[in-house]
Amino acid sequence: MDRRDVGSARIIRGNALALPLADESVDLVVTSPPYFGLRSYQDAGEHYDGQIGAEATPAEFVDALIAATREMVRVLKPSGSIWVNLGDRYAGSSGGGGYSDKSTLAGFTNPNTKGRQMQEEHAKTRIVAGAPTKSLIGVPWRYALRCIDDLGLILRAEVIWSKPNGLPESVTDRVRRSHETWFHFTRSPRYYSAVDEIREAYLPQSGGRDQSTYGSQRERTVVGGGPRTISEANPLGKLPGSVWTVPTQPLRVPAELGIDHFAAFPMEWPRRIIKGWSPLGGVVLDPFGGTGTTALVAKALGRQGIHVDMSADYCRLATWRTNDPGQIAKAMQVKPTKAKKPAKQVEGQVSTLDLFEDGISA
Repeated sequence: MDRRDVGSARIIRGNALALPLADESVDLVVTSPPYFGLRSYQDAGEHYDGQIGAEATPAEFVDALIAATREMVRVLKPSGSIWVNLGDRYAGSSGGGGYSDKSTLAGFTNPNTKGRQMQEEHAKTRIVAGAPTKSLIGVPWRYALRCIDDLGLILRAEVIWSKPNGLPESVTDRVRRSHETWFHFTRSPRYYSAVDEIREAYLPQSGGRDQSTYGSQRERTVVGGGPRTISEANPLGKLPGSVWTVPTQPLRVPAELGIDHFAAFPMEWPRRIIKGWSPLGGVVLDPFGGTGTTALVAKALGRQGIHVDMSADYCRLATWRTNDPGQIAKAMQVKPTKAKKPAKQVEGQVSTLDLFEDGISA
């Protein structure tokens, strides 16, 4: 592992609704907000107030997401991009509001009785204000349209995350849900992009000939006729499509951290996005940092990763991940070197108050 290729990671315990960062200081946002009404995030086993996802209705949940996205827009450079991953859920029966600890969207069994009671208390309200029983609530679509209508963002792409190893479901009257949605937003029509970094190899049978899909187009004047648009293969490969098949990825956390329940999205997602839409050395933010995947991959790819999360437990977990040689090597897709001494944690947890008091901005 070449340390010169490694960037940095800053772990901040803070609120996505009030990011302790300067205006227009971030090159890229890559984040996966909490699901609506499916998890009770905790510190030391206790549910804490103020977390997004615990709202009474889908409309209130989307309101909170829009408020958080407004903060993302504030700190984003005009040349930057925002990538947001959202899963949907079904409106449930009056007994549980759709809560299911076996759902493909619920990353773990909720061990906290208070958290589960909180979710069940709002069950009937969610059904009345959200969608009829058994209907998809449509959170991703509601959110994307609000981003366009309320925030004036440009929706550049909708990318489907196809999960080849998604969990089974016990339903018998509909298809199994095996995907989630990513949205790519920008502030302006012209923005930073290095899509050549993530081009894909041509299919062997195509021989690079299917240029309408795989290549680039240019105009050429043909002898005996007028200008005609022709296609030619890009030697770097084809553009990625709008469906990305990425398996989920398990995360094993050391027992001494005392954090039993977690749900991390696979490193491949931030890896592709960071390489394709942020400059080397640029600032990559995850305002719902969770287990620290975005900050870890940003650091491994030579960027400055910033992780923000309200949970002290998750900040502690992210501090471990972004400093652990094995995790960094995995994010760099190289074999870890054997160190004679345990690596020191050179970057610790930073509180929002410390940042304000010291006047630090990233």
